[in-house]
Amino acid sequence: PLISTRYCGGGMVDTGYNLNIVTWNVGGIHSPVKRKKILQSLHRKKIDIALLQETHLDTAEHLKLRTWWVDRVYDNPAMGRRAGVAVLVRKGVDFQVERQYQDRQGRYLLLQGTLAGKRLVLGTYYGPNVQDLAFSRQFRRLLLSLAHLPLILGGDFNAVADPEMDRSDVGRRRWGAGGRTIAYYADVLGLVDLWRALHPGERDYTHLSRAHDTWSRLDYILISESLFPNIRDAQIAPVAISDHAWVECRFQVGHRIGATALWRFPRDLYDDPAYSAYIQTQWKYY
Repeated sequence: PLISTRYCGGGMVDTGYNLNIVTWNVGGIHSPVKRKKILQSLHRKKIDIALLQETHLDTAEHLKLRTWWVDRVYDNPAMGRRAGVAVLVRKGVDFQVERQYQDRQGRYLLLQGTLAGKRLVLGTYYGPNVQDLAFSRQFRRLLLSLAHLPLILGGDFNAVADPEMDRSDVGRRRWGAGGRTIAYYADVLGLVDLWRALHPGERDYTHLSRAHDTWSRLDYILISESLFPNIRDAQIAPVAISDHAWVECRFQVGHRIGATALWRFPRDLYDDPAYSAYIQTQWKYY
């Protein structure tokens, strides 16, 4: 992880480091060859926490993901060869899990705990590819029950946030099987579509539908607004190995040395056009 230092009021020093977090629909990793490629790719890019979907693995097979750089694997096993999600944590990452929440279909896994001393919920999510109102209501109720804690949720939502911006076939206003899921999470739970907040007005996609020859942005990292100042970057990687691209963010964690330090707004955000655009957009809802 990248070490960073910021000076604060009273001569105190704020020290921290960036964790690289990705969400990735891996499209089934039962094959040892593909599984090795996935792990090598994550290791090569120095990923600290990987939120995986569609692993198609049971719990015993998920344990095979614990390898030379992966310290811990948390999983919700697949039903047969469908779904299956997992969270991989690199060796040396200070993440302590207190409680796990998961469904019986292998579609989501939420981990409540502390990340570098900060209490939060970290989750991976694979949305149904057909409309499932009962499942959606159940998951929303769970998120509402945990709304007192900051949330980092990565996943393949099988839905787009904006049909005009997040599909290559802009003439067809289709939200996807997940409907207006992303808008609900933004409006009701106060979650931020991280990539869009940092790349307003840009077009990029995470999945190619070969049947329709269209691109869509189906994969997201959603975070609580309170965590947004901790974000240093968010990118969509090229599609490789899987038929989905991963979405990556750099999340700053750390602590301040000195009990009398005064917090100051990060100076670099004053000149950040993406952050300014995000604030202007959110101000309308204040």
